[in-house]
Amino acid sequence: MNLVSGIQGTARIINYAGLVRGKTQRIVKLEISGQPQDGMIADIDALIDGLRFGSDELSLVRLNDDAFQSKMQELDDYFQALKQEIGRVRAVGSNNTDIIPISETFFGICDDATGLAEAYSQRKATSLSALEKYITADIVVLMLLIGYQLFQALHTAAMNRALQHKVYLDAATGLPNKNKCEELLDDPTPPAPETGVCSFDLNNLRRINNSMGHEAGDAYIRRFAVALRAAMPEEHFVGRAGGDEFLAITHGPDADALQKLLSHVRKQLAEESRQHPDTPLSYAAGFALASDNPDSNMRDLFDLADKNMYINKNHVKREEAAAEKRLDFQLLKQVNRLHRSFPTACTAMRVWTPTAPSARARAFFLASDGSYTGAVEQIAEEQAAKSERSRVRSALQLDVLQRSLHSAEDTLELQYNAAEESRYSRLTVLPIDWDEAGVLHHFILAFETIRLNADQTIDLKEQLTLYYEQLKQSILENDSYVDALLDMAGTIYTVNLTRDTLERNISPAGKSDSDRALFLDYPLPCSYRDYCDEYRKRVTPATLGSYRTADTSARLLKRFAAGEKHITVEYCVQEDDGAIRWVQKTVLMTQTTMFDPEINAEMPMVTAIILLQDTSQMHARDEQENARLQAAFDEMRIANRTKTEFLSRMSHDIRTPLNGIIGLLQVDETHFDDKALLLDNHEKCRFPPITCCPSSMTCCR
Repeated sequence: MNLVSGIQGTARIINYAGLVRGKTQRIVKLEISGQPQDGMIADIDALIDGLRFGSDELSLVRLNDDAFQSKMQELDDYFQALKQEIGRVRAVGSNNTDIIPISETFFGICDDATGLAEAYSQRKATSLSALEKYITADIVVLMLLIGYQLFQALHTAAMNRALQHKVYLDAATGLPNKNKCEELLDDPTPPAPETGVCSFDLNNLRRINNSMGHEAGDAYIRRFAVALRAAMPEEHFVGRAGGDEFLAITHGPDADALQKLLSHVRKQLAEESRQHPDTPLSYAAGFALASDNPDSNMRDLFDLADKNMYINKNHVKREEAAAEKRLDFQLLKQVNRLHRSFPTACTAMRVWTPTAPSARARAFFLASDGSYTGAVEQIAEEQAAKSERSRVRSALQLDVLQRSLHSAEDTLELQYNAAEESRYSRLTVLPIDWDEAGVLHHFILAFETIRLNADQTIDLKEQLTLYYEQLKQSILENDSYVDALLDMAGTIYTVNLTRDTLERNISPAGKSDSDRALFLDYPLPCSYRDYCDEYRKRVTPATLGSYRTADTSARLLKRFAAGEKHITVEYCVQEDDGAIRWVQKTVLMTQTTMFDPEINAEMPMVTAIILLQDTSQMHARDEQENARLQAAFDEMRIANRTKTEFLSRMSHDIRTPLNGIIGLLQVDETHFDDKALLLDNHEKCRFPPITCCPSSMTCCR
């Protein structure tokens, strides 16, 4: 340590030796310019004294080097001479002194002193280096000994961790496994009131295993585990309870906070699913709190959370079914743009994802969750004739589809002989979308079967199946009927027909003031009959009869009792400015059962949603179309009359000479031997050609 301290002190000496030179240069310049620097001169004296003898104030040590000490003595003497010369500069000016050469000599001595200090420091550093080698060797030996002991300890700890991992860690997900979860749930210690247990259950794992393979299913589980762990705060336990079931144990959040936490988890997992559109993470979750169940242990809380999870699973499944139904409708619209019918019993609509084969379909000869490769084989083997199988397989390969389908307007048709000799099949491929790299992502396979003999009798069961499948397709197509009605309506209001109460008025978003004006400004709730009586004042007399068919609750209830649930009437209203406006009124009636506290009993309640739509433009178009058709009809009638007159005149002009010819022939028959008469009659049969006058449509010779 003394050696190191000495080297550090030597470094300071080198720095201060350089400082003496720098300060002296500044003193000389300032003194020459007439600025006395007594303070700086005193500083230089103190520095030179510290460099020679050491100084606690300046943290300087005395160098035990004769050459350096001798040079410092010389430096001190020369500085005294320099001070005397500075005195002369002050007295007679720099031009009359030797200040410049004396200072240059002084600076050279400073440089020599600095060099000697550096040489001394280098010798000390060399000594330290040798010492370091000996110390390093000792340290290496010591570290080897310590390392060996540490290795032994780490090896033992690693073996313990490996054993612990095998017991408590799930290798597939990196989460604590079923053993750890069971250990926590079997803890006999009553849980703290702020303890919560969450149960998670993955959906669609079987579908992924069946359609994409168990490796894809394992990846699906692993993705969920990683995303769940990342979404849950670190202080909460997350483990895999087995298969597609996961467990979380929280400490601190109450019911509201835990609900918000689970909502946050669902948002995070939804964001993760955006990167995997073919296999989005779908799961159900439920929780239970110890504070809500004070007499429960951890196992009881898990059972309660599991029950709540199954309630949530029903909601999730229902939402997914609704989304799948909407997707089916969108896909059906894609198929319908071909303006052809695809009877689903023997043909169907399928959606395939080439990168992750899966399918979505109704009743069909292919499995709803089968792989695309297997589907191609099944189509070729079961649907195509033996001679066509190779061609069908080749045409349905993904690289072939990728080369042929580049935009939503592209289609690919494949016609082939069916396995049954009495029919042939046509397969149409419709692209749905492409991924970011331009690779075909989803597409539809639509099948048609065409009979070779139109007179062939169709099997009764097959015909009924066709009817049923087409009925289901019709229901799916009409599934958006309610949305279409709401979109077309200018304004909507609800009526309790049983109580004759107009309850509220609804103005759909995006509608104009003109649409909202279809509803009369009237205080609500009110009597539906009174409202219609007031509204009747705007209805034109010519359409009043149509308006009255739906202007009272009694009339609507009577029609509802007769089985009518959807009534549409049209009438005209006169606006304040005198303009006439056509209005279509659609009444949709339903019946529900409600409990009436006044009579303390259940009673049926008929309610109606009434939609008003301005149909003035539609009527204007109809009137224009009727006028156009009437004009075309009148033009056609005039043309037909002209044609009839022309044919009548043509008949008269042709019939008269024909009658003459027939008479002459009869004369020839009775006087066949009279050649002169025959020749004369023959000449009479010669007529000039008949021509027609285009302007009058008459014929003349």
